[in-house]
Amino acid sequence: MNMHGKYVNQVMDMGFEQQLVHKTFYETLIDGGERDLVGTFGDMFFAAYRDGADLSSIRFAQGEVYFHRRDYETAIFKWENVHNDLRPWAQKNIADSYYELGQLQLAEELYRSIEAESETLQAEIILCLFSLYREFGEREKADEMIKRGVALYPDYPNMTEWARVFFEEQGDWGSAIELALGEAVRTSTRRWADILTGYVEQGHARMMAPARFSRCLTLLYETDRVKFERLVQALWNGYQDSDVYFSWLAEWNRLYDELAIGRDYEWKRIPALLARAYDGLVRGPYRLKELVEVVPLLLKSWVNLADGRGMATAAAALLAWSEKFPEGFDDETVKNAAKQLVCADRQSGEAGVALFEEMADWAEAQHAGSHFRFRWLVRQLSDLRTHRVLVAGASRNERLAFLRTVVGEAALVAPSAPVLVWKNGGEIEVAKISDEQFTVFASIDEFQQASGGRGSRFPDDAVIECTAPLSLVPQEVALLDIGPLGGRASSDHEALVSFPLADSILFLLNGDDPFSSVDEQLVLQLCERAPYTPIHFLLPPGDGMIDEQEELRIAREVEAHIRTIVPGANVIVYSPHAPSRKQQQALVDLLGEVRHHRSSVRREEAILATIRQFIAHLFRQRAEAESRLAESIVWRKEMAAKLNGAIHQLGDQQEEKTAKIVKTFRAVLEETRAALATAIPDMLRKSADFVREDSDFARVHLELNDQVNKQLRAYIDEEVLPKLHRAMEAWIAAAKEEFDECQAFLYEMGEGFNAMFGEERLKLECDFRILSDWQRDIDRLAGGAQIDKLNIFLRRTPGQLLLKGAGKLLGAFTQNKAMLAQKYKQLIETQDYADVAETVAEQLLLPFEWFAKSLERDIAQFFQAPSAVLTETLERLELEIAAQERELKQMRTNPEAYRDPLVLFGIRLRQCEHLAQAVSAAVQV
Repeated sequence: MNMHGKYVNQVMDMGFEQQLVHKTFYETLIDGGERDLVGTFGDMFFAAYRDGADLSSIRFAQGEVYFHRRDYETAIFKWENVHNDLRPWAQKNIADSYYELGQLQLAEELYRSIEAESETLQAEIILCLFSLYREFGEREKADEMIKRGVALYPDYPNMTEWARVFFEEQGDWGSAIELALGEAVRTSTRRWADILTGYVEQGHARMMAPARFSRCLTLLYETDRVKFERLVQALWNGYQDSDVYFSWLAEWNRLYDELAIGRDYEWKRIPALLARAYDGLVRGPYRLKELVEVVPLLLKSWVNLADGRGMATAAAALLAWSEKFPEGFDDETVKNAAKQLVCADRQSGEAGVALFEEMADWAEAQHAGSHFRFRWLVRQLSDLRTHRVLVAGASRNERLAFLRTVVGEAALVAPSAPVLVWKNGGEIEVAKISDEQFTVFASIDEFQQASGGRGSRFPDDAVIECTAPLSLVPQEVALLDIGPLGGRASSDHEALVSFPLADSILFLLNGDDPFSSVDEQLVLQLCERAPYTPIHFLLPPGDGMIDEQEELRIAREVEAHIRTIVPGANVIVYSPHAPSRKQQQALVDLLGEVRHHRSSVRREEAILATIRQFIAHLFRQRAEAESRLAESIVWRKEMAAKLNGAIHQLGDQQEEKTAKIVKTFRAVLEETRAALATAIPDMLRKSADFVREDSDFARVHLELNDQVNKQLRAYIDEEVLPKLHRAMEAWIAAAKEEFDECQAFLYEMGEGFNAMFGEERLKLECDFRILSDWQRDIDRLAGGAQIDKLNIFLRRTPGQLLLKGAGKLLGAFTQNKAMLAQKYKQLIETQDYADVAETVAEQLLLPFEWFAKSLERDIAQFFQAPSAVLTETLERLELEIAAQERELKQMRTNPEAYRDPLVLFGIRLRQCEHLAQAVSAAVQV
């Protein structure tokens, strides 16, 4: 058989290509025992060559032998001469050889140049290029190649395994998950489902679209419920805090509906996932419009898959949502939930307390108040050790009179308070509770002193709790009085929030007309408000004209009448003003008996009723807060306008006072200057009297100049400066009057603003220290002026030269002295001394002129503090206005931020109420 024929037969063998892959084709041409492969193939080659046969197959086999012996160059030579159907494989093997020789670039070119029809060869080329690119470090090309291999030849050995390892090494979890998803669906093998679930559990699928897992989940649901449930759990945990959580919830709802997931399998994980998801949704930071898209179907699946106690919770949740959003539920689903709630295991717990605490903390975080009163109420309702007896009756005065016989002076702790509570305790303590404050006092006197006396009025939300030694009140019993009961107060009076505290009611009848229409109407109201709360009646005794038997008969008649409305009611005789010891003992016995009647179910219902009132309170508070905020903005804007006007007024005053004070100061200077301009020339002309015939005319001008300077100095010191000082004193006094007037105006302005602000916000104090500074400066300036010695008669004016020259020339001629003296006098008397007066005035008043230049700055300093206060107050007010406008805009543009949580709290409350009603019904049964 020739070589070619043998090869053709082997091509038909399905394992043949794997021999080519592993380069073991040569084994098909020789016997297995051959050891000298090179010699054997050499002999075979020459024999075939002599026969003229095709040598390509032998060359191909020789290449494989040389390749395994690492003689890559000889192998390449052999494979280059293969020209039959094995040529594509020979080209691939040549590229493998270059790869082994480290010539990667050449190997890549060869791999890419091969044209092959064999899928096995194509897959091998892809894997070789993938390995080559990894060797190069070219991650993107390697990624492209392995993804191409997976897409074209996923069943090729190790193709998907190499891809998985590569993706994991690169941290390309998206590609790894896509690979696992594709293989899990394509192969339906557990291994790939486990790999996929592992990726998801490690958190690598958080940002993938949930819909990508639908086919895989559908397949697992049909083939392996355990792995289906595990993958669902992994996806739920991974998506829970991601941005695509709601997409996952929508996808789960769709899968549940399409797959008709039901109770045909005992689900271990999914019911808990649904419970946790619902709890997270209603507690989370989600908008209601988001929730209504996914919660109804989520609840449907939860109700249908839950079991045990979770079934009751799920059913109650569905019923609560169906009441708020009926369009999201069909009738059959609602009926099914109602049936399951009746049949499910139920337990009464502290769900209401936990819900309230969450609400109260939320309200405080929303700056909606601290709500101490509601916190106190819920805490009291949670205390099952204490039984609270509500004292009722048409007249509050009668109730307080009765309470004085029971609790003594403690009844007078705060008779006008809307709600009063008395507890039997060892030490006296009074607590004052309102929505925004909780204050404890160590004595009744301390409380009354702080509250303004017994007759002080309290806000509608005030509760006064008094603990004191009470001999007629058993331990674990508290007495309760609510002011609006029986009065004209409306049914939504804040004090009635405390009504659920009553475990039983003690009703005071009218002695003159027992169980009158007024009493009957009030009892009916009480029964309507608290249908399951027992009511006991106290009947005042007669006027003393009837005996005990008659009194008892009347009591039985009244009791029979009352029982037509309140079945099982008891009536005891008790004087509300002066009870006998027997009556007191009967009351003590009654209170001792009722304290044992406490119901945790009723308390839970009372807590839920209080929460409902709390939600209504928060809604009202929000509306009131918005209204108050809008009013506050308007008021602040009005105040800002008034402040702005006040600032302008102050500016006008400053400008007016500055002009007036400066003008007055300059008038004093001008008056002084005018006086100097008149007095100095007269003084200098009169100095001619100093010239006599016996004067030394050679020196008379010098002597005359000295004498006149002395006169000027004396005039300035003795007349001008004292007069100027007095004028300045008067000016300062006038300025003070102006300043006092301004300060009075500012005091009045500040008082007006502070009255409007309701607080001491403006303190408009001017800086009167400026007057002291002025006084000091004026004293210094007017105390001694620096006037230089003037050369009045020594200047070189024509007249002065004549005066001096004549003296020198004629001084020796005594017969001319009379004429010379006369001439001197004429010259002195006829001179114009205005320049001298101006010089003196300039020297004298120059410091005052400098002082005048600083007046405007000084006066500004006087007004600086009040001006700054007004400006700062206006700026602060504008900031407050801007902040409140932003807050109001947020309230109005995003009301859901406050409303949605309250609606959700209401739904959760309704859920608790459904559970409580089911427990109550079970208890009654």
